[in-house]
Amino acid sequence: MAEEFGLEGAPVSIEIKDFLATERGMRAMEKGDLLLVAAAGEFADDMDTSTNWAEVFEQEADKFKPDVLIWTPLLGSLVTPYTDKHPEIPAMMATYQPHCIPTNYLTPINMQRLELEAGQPKLHSWVLEAQTGASGAFDACKYLMSEGKPIPMSMYPQMVWENNFNIEEAASPKLLAYSPGWWPALPDWPKKNVIITGNWKIRKEDQEAAALKGGQLFNAGGQHQACTDFINAGEKPVYIGWGSMMVYSKEHMARLAVGSLKEAGKRGIIVGGWAELSAESLGGDEYEDLKAYSRENVLFLKSAPHEWLFPQCACCVHHGGIGTTQASLSAGVPTVVTPVFADQKDIAKKLSEDKTGQGTVHLSQLTAAELGAKIRKCCDDPTIRQNCEKLREVMQKEDGVGTTVQFLEGFMKEVESGAWKKKQDALFKRCLDAWEKQKKLPDSGKLMAKWNMDLADKYQPLQDYTNQQVNLFGKMVELFNKKKLWWVKSTQGCLARKGEALKSEECGRYKEFTLLEELEANKSGSRLRVRRLKGVGPDEAWVSPTVSGKDIIVKVVHQLEIQKVQGEALKKQFADIIPSEVKT
Repeated sequence: MAEEFGLEGAPVSIEIKDFLATERGMRAMEKGDLLLVAAAGEFADDMDTSTNWAEVFEQEADKFKPDVLIWTPLLGSLVTPYTDKHPEIPAMMATYQPHCIPTNYLTPINMQRLELEAGQPKLHSWVLEAQTGASGAFDACKYLMSEGKPIPMSMYPQMVWENNFNIEEAASPKLLAYSPGWWPALPDWPKKNVIITGNWKIRKEDQEAAALKGGQLFNAGGQHQACTDFINAGEKPVYIGWGSMMVYSKEHMARLAVGSLKEAGKRGIIVGGWAELSAESLGGDEYEDLKAYSRENVLFLKSAPHEWLFPQCACCVHHGGIGTTQASLSAGVPTVVTPVFADQKDIAKKLSEDKTGQGTVHLSQLTAAELGAKIRKCCDDPTIRQNCEKLREVMQKEDGVGTTVQFLEGFMKEVESGAWKKKQDALFKRCLDAWEKQKKLPDSGKLMAKWNMDLADKYQPLQDYTNQQVNLFGKMVELFNKKKLWWVKSTQGCLARKGEALKSEECGRYKEFTLLEELEANKSGSRLRVRRLKGVGPDEAWVSPTVSGKDIIVKVVHQLEIQKVQGEALKKQFADIIPSEVKT
C-alpha cells in the first residue's frame, strides 16, 4: 500500500491476513473472541515464529532515523523495546477507535470476554487489565533486580499507571484517528493529551485515480468500468464486503451475501475481500436459485475504492471495522454492521442507538433472512436516511490528516524547545521514585490495593462500587456464620426456576462460582430459594443443590473461601491464555 502511493516502507510484523487464515484465526472469528489469537495449546505452532520482529523493527527504524514514532497498539511489543533504547525519540500511540482510554462507557478490547455482574462498572475491566499488566511488571522488575540486571523504563509498574490513569501528565498525547463528529470524546476522559484528529483517510480523488490505474489496493484489472456500468444499469445497489473477516468458509459467506440480497429484493455489489468471494463460491446445482439471482442482480468485485463507491450505494453491509464504518457513514449511507470481534460489537451497538444503521447478531449466527430484513430496514426507514445525511455533512467537513499534520508541526516545536524532554524526565522520575517504595513490597498485592483506593478517588463509579462490595463482603461473612452462604460448584452452572416445583418455568442459569444467599428451603431441603450476591444469573430463583447425586451448589465452609471462589471465577475466564506456571 505504501509503495503504491510512492512512500518508503518496510514490513515489521507478521502478515495479519496469513494469521487470520490459520485454524486459530478462524476459530477466533467464529467465536467472536479476539483473545483466542493469544491462546496457548493446540494452535500454538500454527504460525512461523522464526523471525524476530522486534529485531527487524529496530534495524528498520535505525535505518530510517525517525524524528518521532507514531505507533498503534498492534505494534506496541515492538516499539517499546526500541524506545527503551532510544528515550530521546518522542513516541506516541495512535489508535483508530476509542477503546484505548479508561472509561465507564466502553470495555477495553482485550477484556471483552470478561463477564461483568449486574451493576458492576465497565471501569472495573480497565482496572483489572491495568493491574494484570502491573503485576507482571512488578514480578519482572523483582527478577531483574535479583539478577543485578538493569530495568527498562517501560517495565516499571508505575508506567502502567501513568499510561492508563495519568494521561494528563504524559509527555506525548494519544492520537485518536477517527471522526469526533461521529464519536465525540467520552465525558469521563482526561481533558488534556487526548486528541481526536478525525479519520485518517485517502481522499476520494486519490482513491479513484488509483482505481483507474488498476492498482491492487483499490481495484483489480479493468473492473472499475464494469462497476460503473453496473451502478448505472438500475437502482442504487447494496454494498456487501467483509474485508478481512470470514466465518466457516467462503462458500458460506457468498451464500449469506447473495441470500440476503434475494431476501431484501435488492441489487448488490459484493467485494470479495480476503475470503476472495466470487460467483463460483456459491457452490453447485443445489444453489441454482442463488446463482440465478446473482446473474441478474449481483456484481462481484475483487476490490473497490470506498470513498468513490459508497456514495453511489443505497446501503452498506460490512463487519464494522472502524475505517469502513466511517467511509459508509461519511458517504451518508445507512450501514448494517455484522460484528465479529474487537471494537465491532460496540460499533454495531452505536449505529443502532444513533439510528444511522442496524447492528446484527455475531456474523457466525447471522442468517440470510435476518440480514435481508436489516437491509430492507436501512433502505426504507426515512429516519435512518435523514440521520445519515446529517452525519455526512458533519464528517465531510472534517480533515483528519490535515489536523494531524498541524498538530505534529506544533508538537515538533515543543520537542525542539526542550519542553517535551522536561515532561519525559518528570515521567521517568515518577516511575523511579515509585519503584523505590514498591520494591520493598513482598508481592504486588499491596500495590494493587493502593491502586484501588486511588482509583476510587478518581472515578465516582468505582468508589460507589467499592463501597457496595465492602458492605456486601460484610453481609456474606454474616451469612457464612449463619450457614446460609452457597456457591455454584458445577462447571455447567445451576438451572434456575421461578417456582419451587421442578416443572416450574425456567428463568436462566447461575454461572459457575456464583455466590448465593439461601432465603428459604422446602421441607425436604431438596429445593432452595436463593438470591444472587456475586456472579452471573437471575436475581432470585429456586434451585436444586444436588441433581442425580451430584453437587450443583455447595455451602461455603470457610470464610477465606469467599475470596477464593471469586478469584477462581476470574481466572477461569482467562485460563486458556494464562501460562501454566502462572496458573499454579
